[in-house]
Amino acid sequence: MNKQLLFGSLMALLMASGCAEDMQQPEEEVVKSVTVETETISPRLFERHLELVGSIEAQNDVRLSAEVSGRIQRYYVDQGDRVAQGAPILKIDDSKLQREQARLQAQVQQAEEQYERLKRVFEQDSVGSEIELINAKAAYEQTRAALESVEVDLRNTTVRAPFDATLEEVIMESGEMASPGAVLVRLIGSNRLKVSAGVPSVYSDAITRGDTAQIWFDFQLSDTLRLPITFVGQSIDPEARTFEVEVKLPPQREDYKVDMIGNIKISTFRKDSAVVIGEEYIYKEGNQNVVYVVDEDGDGNSMARMKRVKLGPSYQNEIMVTEGLSNDERLITVGSSFLQDSMRIEVVEDKEKKIVQEN
Repeated sequence: MNKQLLFGSLMALLMASGCAEDMQQPEEEVVKSVTVETETISPRLFERHLELVGSIEAQNDVRLSAEVSGRIQRYYVDQGDRVAQGAPILKIDDSKLQREQARLQAQVQQAEEQYERLKRVFEQDSVGSEIELINAKAAYEQTRAALESVEVDLRNTTVRAPFDATLEEVIMESGEMASPGAVLVRLIGSNRLKVSAGVPSVYSDAITRGDTAQIWFDFQLSDTLRLPITFVGQSIDPEARTFEVEVKLPPQREDYKVDMIGNIKISTFRKDSAVVIGEEYIYKEGNQNVVYVVDEDGDGNSMARMKRVKLGPSYQNEIMVTEGLSNDERLITVGSSFLQDSMRIEVVEDKEKKIVQEN
């Protein structure tokens, strides 16, 4: 029993001695740090774009109407055919006009001879009155004007293409009776196509004629056209609150169709040398926008330094910084949401960059 008590007392003494030694050892200072990734600030091009949906229109999309009355005799071309400027499209029966032309030609010849005879007699022999000569001249000129009018109608019985085009639609068929003003055919000038779209009015000061637009269609995703804006509307649609812009398409492209939907991308802001960062690395500190950059404390340890910044235009998830960041500063990106000013950090290499370098 005495041995057990002696053993227990000895163990208690040893444990007390060990605890006293532990208490005498100085505690190591524990410093918390956050692991972060960084990117070096380097000025680059910043652009803000506006993406629109437009449609193809023809600059020459017309419906030709008859200028004279008559039955449609024949078509020289079929629907879908291309026609050159001045080429005949259809013929309207002109038999009645030809008979009227023959009648007026005889009247003109008679009126001219009558006028010339009275003029000769009046000037040489002083026979007749001046008023008779004036009336004869007027009758001749009126008859000649009527003949010229009929000759114009005769020419208009052949309907011709006013420009290079495609016969898009035949509205009146052969054998139907045409009258002045009746729509005969629809022509589309395939070599003069354009894309038009409505731009929100808030961009009225950002888009001007001559700016470059990127255009692509769903059937040619890999073929993006870069063309100048050829028209900027000067009026705002009161309902849609938009103004119209147009871009002419290259000629000789059969895959472009009227009313086809096109995608348009227009630059609304551009700065060649700008400081651009991701919006997710910007935080609010009171009423100020702040970011975190890499700095060092007095012992040379890496720490986070909070900096106030002034922001400019943004596009998608990027924003331009106009004040507060300098070239070659190291912006803290991944891990910045856990930081406070002067917090110790451990900078590691961007994992994605490391993978690329290793491969």
